[in-house]
Amino acid sequence: MSGGMDIDFWTGVVPQICRTEPAVWDAIIAISALFEYPEQCLDFTFLRHKQKDAHLLKQSQQEALVWYSRSISSIHSQIDRGSADPYIALISCVLFICVETIQGRMEEALQLLRQGMSLILDLRAKALHGTVSGSKAALLENTIIPLFLRLNTIALTISGTQPSELFSFSNNRDDRFTSLESARQSITTLGAECILFQRDAGFHLQVNGGDVCVSGDLFAKQKALQVRLALWKNAYAHLCQSLRQKSPTALEYPIHTEPTLLTYHAAASIYVSGSLTKHETVYDDFMDDFQAIVDQSSLTLDAIEKLNGAQPPFTFEMGVGLPLFVAATKCRHPWLRRRALQLMKRAPPVQGFYKCPPVTALAEHLMQVEEGHSIALNQAVGRDAAAEIAATVASQRGLISTEETMSISLLIPEEARICDTGVFRLRDGLPYDVSEVDVMKWNPGPEQLFMTLRRLRRNPVTAAWEAFCDCIPMKF
Repeated sequence: MSGGMDIDFWTGVVPQICRTEPAVWDAIIAISALFEYPEQCLDFTFLRHKQKDAHLLKQSQQEALVWYSRSISSIHSQIDRGSADPYIALISCVLFICVETIQGRMEEALQLLRQGMSLILDLRAKALHGTVSGSKAALLENTIIPLFLRLNTIALTISGTQPSELFSFSNNRDDRFTSLESARQSITTLGAECILFQRDAGFHLQVNGGDVCVSGDLFAKQKALQVRLALWKNAYAHLCQSLRQKSPTALEYPIHTEPTLLTYHAAASIYVSGSLTKHETVYDDFMDDFQAIVDQSSLTLDAIEKLNGAQPPFTFEMGVGLPLFVAATKCRHPWLRRRALQLMKRAPPVQGFYKCPPVTALAEHLMQVEEGHSIALNQAVGRDAAAEIAATVASQRGLISTEETMSISLLIPEEARICDTGVFRLRDGLPYDVSEVDVMKWNPGPEQLFMTLRRLRRNPVTAAWEAFCDCIPMKF
């Protein structure tokens, strides 16, 4: 469940507290039951289908939620009486987040995440004033805060989620690591900064109208992040080399459990480098990174696979879902793209705050739309794009030459590529650039999901690139 991370916390701290704290024991029973008999809401976060939300629970889940309710009631009673140990409350909060995320109830889990971060701020202030024991202060700084930072980083992938104040406590180095833990914490903080940079860059491009209006400050931030990402990659390579020199078996941990870090590094590098332009062909220069995401994700999924070949239904920590989504949406090499989709379908459906099934469906729809449009565009110039795509997929080969990269840019031209997408339900209102006419031509019901498709097209008079938005119904 922990994805091979924070073993001391899950096999040491939590079981030890279970012996004396019934509320923690009840929460663990709930988690165990839900993990064994998962019944997950796999709708997009904040876009639950109302009818699905009201579905009847199975007996196993009902029993699990009874234990969960007991645990919550016990903690609340202690708080009301003023007898709650804040550390027990904080660890219980972690377990409650686990209960909610394992069910796919991200909205509730996000509320708990905010409550947990508020508890951390209070406890940290007390620790700094010396009013808590050294062991508890060490647990807070070395285990709990890093755990919440990782949770908040993956939560930032949910639109509208804000960064935690906890990031200001981070003082990780990007250029030297003494352990895999320090490398993981560094890429966590760096990844969060990259996500926030992408948000700022996207807003800037939207408001200012395009690439030519990008500010010097954004270019400077991009360069700084690229330098730090390069430092991280070099430091991680040196760490692996050091582990290899100490013991040949020492590398089993980074190779079989920590390739996830390399997928996040590759995904962050791709997004940072492509954030200051709306032109999607820029991503054709990152085939090596897409290949790395696919290769390292495959290693990760092999490592957590059960004896029967199945994947666990849930991992509490960050998984490979997000990097694979980057590859499936930004890589236009037909075989690599499909390989990323295959791995997304194989991966645990819920990874922390990240749900794989809905974004996999979104990525697959995007591929179909882009390739369908590119086939039509290529037919107009006498090129059989459908046959070329089929041949590339049949080759089952990812690494390509410079000449082949140029061919991909022609095979899936800029006009066919989606530079931005989103999902909405009609009942919740329309995005700013979608009109009622765009939607009503599909004769939808209020629960219908729509995809927004934003792409560039040339003005037939000026030949300048212009942003264009459309929407289509999405089946999921």
